[in-house]
Amino acid sequence: MTDPRAMRALAHPLRLELLDQLAVAGTLTAAQASVRVGETPANCSFHLRLLARYGFVEQAEGGRGRERPWRRVPGGIGTPATHDDETTADAARALTDVMVERHLDTVRRYRADVQPGLPPEWLDLSGHTNVITHLTLQEARELHDDMIAVLTRYHDRSTDPSRRPAGSRPVRFFGYLMPLPPDGAQDPA
Repeated sequence: MTDPRAMRALAHPLRLELLDQLAVAGTLTAAQASVRVGETPANCSFHLRLLARYGFVEQAEGGRGRERPWRRVPGGIGTPATHDDETTADAARALTDVMVERHLDTVRRYRADVQPGLPPEWLDLSGHTNVITHLTLQEARELHDDMIAVLTRYHDRSTDPSRRPAGSRPVRFFGYLMPLPPDGAQDPA
């Protein structure tokens, strides 16, 4: 994503939550989404239309009158770290800040509310991984591309519920590749 207007439109917690809920449900009307996110149908409708304006969601078939279902547009959401102009760079930083904070909050809620109720076979798969290794620029590119391929392998199931096998459940996995200073100096945090 390189359009700063689209980045600013997406950098809103409710819009990100609506995208997540659509990934879980497949399709939702504004009224159905409102129940899931705790907002009014009118507010959800406004945010869904804004997401549609920037190509993140689209109307799905099967709606009548005001009960129009929405679905996510296939594909992931990512922003490059470098940009040609400051406006785009600022928008990308704002979006990344909102998304990273949201991911951290999601992990906290998961550990407090969801994780304790998981069946043991699913619980064995949950948790975090942190790895520091040494890579060349080419190896880092290959790792990045490999991780994107792994993370998007089943992405079509988020937009097409008919592709979901029996026994499947929503699973969240996210990653963030961070090149560190080569001299072992402290991270700039």
